[in-house]
Amino acid sequence: MELQNATVLVTGATGNMGPYVTDALIDRGANVVGTYVTESARDGVETRAEYADAVSYHQVDLTDQAAVEAFAETVAGNLGPVDHIVGLAGGFSMGGINDTDGDVFEAALNRHAKTAFLTVKAFADHLNEHSGVVLFSSDRAIEPVGGTLAYDVGKGAVRTLAESLDVELDGRVNAIAPFLIDVPGNREAMPDADFSEWTAPEAIVDEVLHLLSNEGVTGQIVQMTGGQSEVEI
Repeated sequence: MELQNATVLVTGATGNMGPYVTDALIDRGANVVGTYVTESARDGVETRAEYADAVSYHQVDLTDQAAVEAFAETVAGNLGPVDHIVGLAGGFSMGGINDTDGDVFEAALNRHAKTAFLTVKAFADHLNEHSGVVLFSSDRAIEPVGGTLAYDVGKGAVRTLAESLDVELDGRVNAIAPFLIDVPGNREAMPDADFSEWTAPEAIVDEVLHLLSNEGVTGQIVQMTGGQSEVEI
């Protein structure tokens, strides 16, 4: 499906990957609706996204069902139905079993799985057989490592959500599961890491566009390490 004139909702549009995805979509002629949480994030994206002025940004608490449903009504009233959804909302977190209490665990599930669930639920009536939904899981949901327990489980829930939604919806639902993404924020947080093993944001964008544009691709969890993509069965 061509992305020209398609309306694409990008949640977490001011996060690390947001500008890469929104710029690529606008460059291909899409109409982009983006969500953000804080005003500082909204202000900061102006210097990171080449086409920030072309994105219709909305401040939405994606963990609040009523707020997400109201947002969906606003989008439908202003732009009509959404053709595609890219779910970037989330956030990395550290902590093993001894550092993770119930509140932290629940917060991770809310940040990753609940935001994706409520977004797709609110916009489900917009989607059809030509629509694409791309959610973001993580390589750690497939191959967990120590020290990021709540994050791994939250992203694992997104993986299962994508597989379940693909069965339930007419639209094509897939998920990308990247290794650590090579963006400035992650480099600053982990300056001693081996960046050569990280996933380039441009490679992730290419995969997002591939999944949105190819109607034969559905129900896949695409694990990405470095610049390589592999479908996880």
